[in-house]
Amino acid sequence: MDIRDNKQHGDFAVTMVNDIVLVNAEGPWNAECVENFGLTYAATVYNSGMPRWADIVVLDGESLLVPDAERALCERIGRAITAGLVQVYIVTEKSRTAATSIRQIKKLYEPYKITVDYVSELDSATELAHAAGFDVDRDCILAFFTC
Repeated sequence: MDIRDNKQHGDFAVTMVNDIVLVNAEGPWNAECVENFGLTYAATVYNSGMPRWADIVVLDGESLLVPDAERALCERIGRAITAGLVQVYIVTEKSRTAATSIRQIKKLYEPYKITVDYVSELDSATELAHAAGFDVDRDCILAFFTC
């Protein structure tokens, strides 16, 4: 089911592999995109029964949020942390606005007590996730982000 509408700016794909949520996020994003992302994330993660998980987010393109999207995503981050999100890995290798995106994302996570690692390559994110005890299936992760 495709829940995106024509008002959405930005795109995303979400899946869960073991205890890691994979997010391929192509920006820039508006509030409609964040709303659709939140619905997809909730359907993917909250129904999985996982008590704790990590996110690996690959930023693509102009990976920035407009102000109303920023506020909406901050709320959704809080919900995810309350439900079991314990670690986030932000991958910037495909982002054309990496430095600015990192500053914006740091602000989003600032109110919450959660570790966010910023890395330039997907391999670094999977290595860090593995070292932190998450069930990393590198083949599935690479397949998701190369499609």
